[in-house]
Amino acid sequence: MRNRTKLVERNLGIIKANLGLMDDFFARYPHLFSWVRPRAGSMAFPRLLNGEIEEFCDSLVREEGVLLLPGSMYDDRRNHFRLGLGRKNLPQALQRLEKYLSKE
Repeated sequence: MRNRTKLVERNLGIIKANLGLMDDFFARYPHLFSWVRPRAGSMAFPRLLNGEIEEFCDSLVREEGVLLLPGSMYDDRRNHFRLGLGRKNLPQALQRLEKYLSKE
């Protein structure tokens, strides 16, 4: 039971840290994305404001190796994408995303 509690605390710490990073990121790019911070859970569904989400996700994974799943994979047609917040490597992926955006 103690190990499970430690694991939950560890994962919650990762998610909380990543939420802070994503809050900062989306505050820097309000002209590109719409962000509603999730109240619970480790998934978010931000929205790309310009362009086609499928093209954006495809180009991002090809050019920077960052995988974001377009909302169309979940029957969403409003330009959202799935963002997992529980990954330890999210800070590195975020750096690559910003590098990609700087090229655009």
